[in-house]
Amino acid sequence: MSPHYSAPQPQSGGWQIFNYTAMALALTALVALVVVLVSKWAGAAPWPGLNWIAMISLPAAFLMMGASVLRSVAIRRRL
Repeated sequence: MSPHYSAPQPQSGGWQIFNYTAMALALTALVALVVVLVSKWAGAAPWPGLNWIAMISLPAAFLMMGASVLRSVAIRRRL
């Protein structure tokens, strides 16, 4: 049997925490963005911190997820 068709290896605990953190950042940013949009639509003035959360967390989560994908590709190439 060729080694290219072996089962995927489990991730280390550190990378799982990294991935869950990226997911939590993305969800937090999306919730903050929805709250800002809904409150603006309702005519209220949302807390400015919500804008900052969305502006910082979403790109950070995107970069973290990209790093995770690149790591997965590097692991696959070593098989």
